[in-house]
Order: sequence, then C-alpha cells, then structure tokens
Amino acid sequence: MADNIIDVYMNENLQYKKHEFLFKAVQNSYFIRLFFIISFILVSNTGCSSSPRPRLRLGAYFGAPFGIAYPEPDKLGKHGYTNWWGEQIGLVYTCKGGFIDLGHLRDSADRTAYCSLITYQNLLKGQTEFKLKLLEPSKYFVTIKYPENWNRQPDKEKKAREISIRVGQYLAYNAMVWHEIITWYGYKYTGFFSEYISSFSWEDLYSDIIGVDLAGRALKEDPNNFETKMTKLIYDEFNRLDVQPVRTAKKAEKRTKGKWYSGTIYPFTKLKKRNMDIGIDDGYVTPWLVAGICENTEPVSYAVPNLDFLAQYGFSIDLKIEPKIWESRRLLKIVYPDGNGKYIVPSKHFPALMKDIINGEIRRNGPEVNVPNL
Repeated sequence: MADNIIDVYMNENLQYKKHEFLFKAVQNSYFIRLFFIISFILVSNTGCSSSPRPRLRLGAYFGAPFGIAYPEPDKLGKHGYTNWWGEQIGLVYTCKGGFIDLGHLRDSADRTAYCSLITYQNLLKGQTEFKLKLLEPSKYFVTIKYPENWNRQPDKEKKAREISIRVGQYLAYNAMVWHEIITWYGYKYTGFFSEYISSFSWEDLYSDIIGVDLAGRALKEDPNNFETKMTKLIYDEFNRLDVQPVRTAKKAEKRTKGKWYSGTIYPFTKLKKRNMDIGIDDGYVTPWLVAGICENTEPVSYAVPNLDFLAQYGFSIDLKIEPKIWESRRLLKIVYPDGNGKYIVPSKHFPALMKDIINGEIRRNGPEVNVPNL
C-alpha cells in the first residue's frame, strides 16, 4: 500500500529468502528440522528475484518434528514481511482463542498486505482483470466491474485504498482456505511429505482469520509501517484473547494428545480431530478451546471477509481459481460432474468441496471428527 513498502517488496533479494529457513534450523539445532527445511528450500524459492510475493513460514507442527515450539508470549519478536531476523513462530495458547499458530497468522497477514497492494495498483489503473499467484502453483483471477464515473471521482485514490484492503482480506482468506483444501486432497508443497497430516488442524483457519483481521487493521491505521504495526497488534490481540504462559500451552497440548491427535514426529502424526469450520454456516470462524484449561471463558469468533460492502461503492468483483496442481482433476470433478469446467469459484464451489471433505473425514475418523470434545 505505502510507497516505501512497495519499494522493499519489489527489491527483495531471493538469496536472502533462500537462507531464511536454514538459519532457523541452525538456531534451533534440530537436524531433523534441517532435513525438512532443506526440502522447502529446494522447491519453494524459484522465480524472479523481484517477486514481491510474501515468503513462506513453517507451521508449528511441520517445523517442529522434535516437539511443538512454544515461544514466550511476551517475546514474539517483530513481525517481518521482509526482515525475518528474530521473528518467532510456533504455538501460543489463549483462553478465548485456544491454540494460535504464529506461522499461519503471519502468513495470512502478509498475504493480505500483498493482495491489497496488487488490488490497489489495479484499481488505480482501472484494470478490469488481473491475476495473482501466491505460494502454491494455483492462479487467482480477479474480474472487476467499475462504477461508470470511477475515473472522474475526486476521491478515487482514497476509495481505492479502502476497497483494496477489504478485497485483499477476502482474497487472502480464500487463499488460506484453498491451501487447506488442496492439502487435504493430497497436494504436497515440498513434493515429498504429505500435508494431509495437518490439513484443517484445529488452529489453522482460526490463526489465518486473525492474521487477515490484524493485517486489515494495520493497513488502515499505519500503512507506512506495516511490520511495526502488525507487531503491536499481535501483542494487543493476544492480550485481548487472554494469552497464557508456555506451561499452560503445554498443559493444553497434553490434554489433547491421544484425543485430538496421536504421534509425535510430524510425518507420523495422525489427526483424530479437524476444525473444518470455514464460516459457511454463520459467516464466522470460531476457535476450539481445550476443556479444563481456562474456566468460565467464551470463545472469540472472527467474521469471514466477504464482498458485500462493494455495492456501496458501485463495484462488483469476482474471484476464480485455476488449480494448476496434480489433484486438479479430482477437485474439478466434484464441482463439475459433467466435466465442463476448469476454475474453482470459492463462493460457489467451496461449500461442495467442504461437504466432500467433511464426509471423507467422518468416514475415516467418525461422526465427531469436527467436534472438539476430549
């Protein structure tokens, strides 16, 4: 959004990014982690060095085959779209939000900033179509219908900023849901290890929606200092959700082990429970709280971004996804039984895909797979 952020994005050094995960592995002295991380390096950082796309962070489970990382809630480091030095990832536990994965939260926040930036640039140019590519091979196609007097509006730039932030939130959230969907169907980002193991883990989408929400606030309140503002907002939001010390987070993990999941080392972990609430029913993502950890608390839900607000500006925007992955045929067959279609339209097709996923999980793990009981 802000010029200084755009300049930094467009001049990112790819080699800097390639060594990011290697540093994390050395820092933690986990040789098995290093093996996982090298796999990511080999497959994830290709392409033009001027790409402004957000970088990938390891999730709490994938990045911790020797055990889940629990950073101290008051030592989370500075959020870094471009500068990762000292940034902490891992799990925290909150009384009102349950487990929160910092990697997911930070990823979704950066995707929101990126999608907002690209949307803003295209709105100013009056482009009727543009496409996005994030970390997965899938391509996102955005079609815009403008009000007739758009180019003559004196506050065009201000409106473009307001619209682009909320559209960026919508695009980023759908991208994060799409990631969970395709990994459930077998997509492997590294090409080696199945991510079905952690697809729709109970904290994933809740962490994503918090990142989307906070990024929107950061872009509205202080777009020239996105990283600094995000850092403050993360601490503030965790306090609002009643973040707990590491010992409580580990206690919560202990209560869920054997009930929500089994196993210790990532490739051999099995999820027995999955939170597959993407907000279809009520428009909110609600967290799973671990019973017996915090007494007399109510979960804090977050609203799923939508495009209803565009009507007040005289706009309409459509989003479709070209899967571009090995699993494409299987997904497209679900939403196009007649075989006549190659795009996934989130607003139309996500409900059908989620119905198939939920039914599949019920067959595998029983009717309470989507219920956080212990």
